[in-house]
Amino acid sequence: MPGVFQRARKSALGSLGWHLRGELRDYIERGGEGWPERHPLTLMFRKKRGIQHKWIKRRKAPPHPLEWLGKFARYLIDSDGTTLQVDFGKSRRGQPGQMDPTLSAIARRAEEGETIHVTPAMRRFLATTRRKRPKRQIPGETYFPLRKSTKVLKIPPRPIFDPVWRKVRSKIGPWFEAKFWANVEAYEKGLTRSQRREIPW
Repeated sequence: MPGVFQRARKSALGSLGWHLRGELRDYIERGGEGWPERHPLTLMFRKKRGIQHKWIKRRKAPPHPLEWLGKFARYLIDSDGTTLQVDFGKSRRGQPGQMDPTLSAIARRAEEGETIHVTPAMRRFLATTRRKRPKRQIPGETYFPLRKSTKVLKIPPRPIFDPVWRKVRSKIGPWFEAKFWANVEAYEKGLTRSQRREIPW
């Protein structure tokens, strides 16, 4: 049947992409692999998006670093069904995922860690984190003054893509091959879409 192999390949890539997207999301939402704990300052405050040096107090910090990023894991297949991309992006329900350069950049900064240069505005803000209550204030735990000698703040790396890739790379070939041949057989038998979805990995 003409086009069976192309359809089977694209369908198998879609199944593989969905599976890998789930692995990526699960890895992030369970707190990575040996990721360092967040600094108490991070737990207490969050940066208001789009406004420089604007920090507001958190109501409740997520249980794991970058947990919010997991729900943006996406996969994308090219129109020919030959390339699969797994990254971070946005999409509406039932529509193909679209990669978002901003989210991808956040993930890559998290992977590499970051060095932030201390500005006068940042130094003034951190000096004001001391409050009247509780009475017993502990530097570095309840308030966060910076020494004059502190010129940079370092955010430790939290690897994302490499650990997930190490986990799945040996399985990708067998996953794809099993789904591809199952799809070829299903198309030749004329199975409906819902019947094809029931085909196990």
